[in-house]
Amino acid sequence: MADNQYKISVNERFFECIHMLKSRKEISSDREFALAIEISPSNLGDIKANRRSVTIEILNRALDKFKINSAYIISGLGQPFVSKESGNLPTKTKEVIMVATQDTEGNTTVPLINHKAAANFMTGYQTQEFFEERESILLPDYMIKNGQCYGVQVSGDSMEPTMMEDDWAICRLLDNSAYRNIADGGVYVIVSHDRGIQIKRIRNRLHQYGYIRCLSDNPKHAPFDIPEEELLQIWKVEWHLRSYLPEPKPEIDDIQDKLNQMTEMLRLQNRRDTNNGLSQN
Repeated sequence: MADNQYKISVNERFFECIHMLKSRKEISSDREFALAIEISPSNLGDIKANRRSVTIEILNRALDKFKINSAYIISGLGQPFVSKESGNLPTKTKEVIMVATQDTEGNTTVPLINHKAAANFMTGYQTQEFFEERESILLPDYMIKNGQCYGVQVSGDSMEPTMMEDDWAICRLLDNSAYRNIADGGVYVIVSHDRGIQIKRIRNRLHQYGYIRCLSDNPKHAPFDIPEEELLQIWKVEWHLRSYLPEPKPEIDDIQDKLNQMTEMLRLQNRRDTNNGLSQN
């Protein structure tokens, strides 16, 4: 049954950073931290108890006040803190934490990221409300493994014939700790700084060379590599939904027609040979 493990992982990394601040004597308590970023201590307590999620606003305030790395909180990538001296101070986070919920029948409501949402995913214009207003799909719990799930609409022809434009890929968000164990050949949604959202087959070369190789099923699209430091998220495609079955391609029809003609010619030739044999006898 689906759960909120991703939300829990994000909350845990957030409080890991708070614990480090207390260890460094920058704050003395959770309450002091809450007041410093201008939220109520009870709100912070709800996050600690996983009754609430860390929001975009809270992450950005934590970045401003304590240089907590929002990319680390969301994905587990990079260092917990950043500094101006290191030159890697990030902009305010553009990620969105979406939560799949369950109805009274145990079905899972999966948020859908259509073409428009995907185009805005890497910009600064989306908000939590924007994604909450997206349409969703209700799926039985046996279809959804543990983890945070999304539905991503396929764009373009790079994964044809496996996936066609406007198909839907039902995906499960992976924690960054699982990246190096990804097996070759599977289909994944890869989110990166430079390329945004991509649906590709991957070759995992993180152990040896520090990158993911992305391959298309359509041979006219060349493979490309994404370095580990560019990765934001990886989602495993669990299900593939299509609203129609495509017509057979003309090439297949032509080949079938030729096979039928050859079969008929062989049948006629065998009949002639048989008749000639009977005549000679």
